[in-house]
Amino acid sequence: MASTFFGLDIGKSGLYTAQGGLNATAHNIANIETEGYTRQVIEQKAGNALRANGRHGMIGTGVDIISIKQTRSDYYDEKYRNNNSIYGGYSTKTNYMSQIEGYLNEIQLEGFTTTFDKMYDTIQELEKDPANLTVRTQVGNVAQSFCEYFNSLFTNLKAVQEDCNFEIKNQVNRVNAMAAEIASLTKQINTVEIGGSNANDLRDQRNLLIDKLSEIINVSVEEAPDGPVGLKSY
Repeated sequence: MASTFFGLDIGKSGLYTAQGGLNATAHNIANIETEGYTRQVIEQKAGNALRANGRHGMIGTGVDIISIKQTRSDYYDEKYRNNNSIYGGYSTKTNYMSQIEGYLNEIQLEGFTTTFDKMYDTIQELEKDPANLTVRTQVGNVAQSFCEYFNSLFTNLKAVQEDCNFEIKNQVNRVNAMAAEIASLTKQINTVEIGGSNANDLRDQRNLLIDKLSEIINVSVEEAPDGPVGLKSY
């Protein structure tokens, strides 16, 4: 049987729930500039009803907050990460191809094609009159310029290769560091959620790392129950 203050208890549950909603809203506004933050909402349900005295009806007891959830979609996460991997790959290729394009210098007058054509043309002229000292001197000068160009091109392309190798090494170290941090966050999340709570902010940090990781390598994520209630493998 409900107490005398039963109606006040129902009102109190509504106030507490509204306060929880305001707190969640304040948290969302406070983190509007936080990188990787996901908006949170409260999930509520009607309180457990009481059986009416001598009747088959039920009397409502108010409202309860059962959890605070993130408004996040695994589907869009996957789509974003797949496309972010493609973007990261093409961005890196564009960077190195732009450097190589600059060294070949095809847009300028003295690029690869121009240098090669000039060498070819002078040899053709020498073939017509091998005894002509002027043409022979010209061939020697053009040949020297030709060799200098290719030596310079070799040096520059070798530098690009060394830069690429160095970046690969740095990115491998970065991937390993991110993987270790993701593993640490997963342990923290399991510690919180095994008690029945949602570690929303820790999950945001982990998802942000996965998003950044997807720009370097292809990633796929699978989260599944593992052992006790609330414990999950990731």
